[in-house]
Amino acid sequence: MFIAERFLSGLVKIHGKHPVSTDGGTWYPQACRFLKIRHHIHSPLEKRLIERTMQYIKDRTEKFR
Repeated sequence: MFIAERFLSGLVKIHGKHPVSTDGGTWYPQACRFLKIRHHIHSPLEKRLIERTMQYIKDRTEKFR
């Protein structure tokens, strides 16, 4: 939880407070509560869609290297 809190606090310093969406790691909700940041856990469907989209982008950009 401490590492997640340090990571998120660094992002808050750079970008300001914004809602955080995660994949369900138990340390993120605690860190967000400590930093007073809104937190959202992605559903399994959302996670699959995000992972599939990211893989598509990676596949497309690797062709240009």
